[in-house]
Amino acid sequence: MPKAPRKKKKQRQRINPDDFRHVTKTVELPKFELQNVVATFNLGVDHLDLRAIALRKPFVEYNPQKFAAATIRIRSPRTTALAFASGNMVCTGAKTEIEARVAGRKYVRLLQKHGIPVSFQNFKIQNIVASAEIPHTLKLLELSRSYGPYVSYEPDLFPGLVFRTTAPKLVFLLFRSGKIVITGAKNRQEIESTFSSLFHGIVTKFIDYEDASTSSSDYRAKMRRNFR
Repeated sequence: MPKAPRKKKKQRQRINPDDFRHVTKTVELPKFELQNVVATFNLGVDHLDLRAIALRKPFVEYNPQKFAAATIRIRSPRTTALAFASGNMVCTGAKTEIEARVAGRKYVRLLQKHGIPVSFQNFKIQNIVASAEIPHTLKLLELSRSYGPYVSYEPDLFPGLVFRTTAPKLVFLLFRSGKIVITGAKNRQEIESTFSSLFHGIVTKFIDYEDASTSSSDYRAKMRRNFR
């Protein structure tokens, strides 16, 4: 029996931040803080015997039945690295781009000190996660109705509203409480320019000055009553 054709997943459109570069600024732009910098680098080898390394080195955790990579952690900077058999490593947990690079070099030195011939190559930042918070609650339902094609808002599944932008391709998570999470950036300059445009051009229009309740469930129930 022939398989039924798969339905193509509907892709959300992405807002162009350039459309909001020259909007009048009525509310001060909140400062954002980096929460996690994810970076990758290569150890300069074709293959790592992760099982053998984990058996000899107590600082290496490896359970191939759960995950294909070995886990290594260091305290300063406080990060976690995943080492793959291909020689690639992923470092997470750094708070800045410099911390991510320093951590990567420390992982390489740690392996070198224990007799594993590796080197530090092809370092690259893959994702930066940042957060900001405005001192006001947000009208998420009204925002989703105004920018429907560009957002995803399903409060029964997830309390945040998802906003996607083009050039650069970033994802913004907006919460009722006023907290904003930004992900997908390769550098902080991408966040600075895009966040400013999105905040002044869109977010400030949907600040809730009348209801200060930060509860997502209360807001959802109220909106259901109002829009019946």
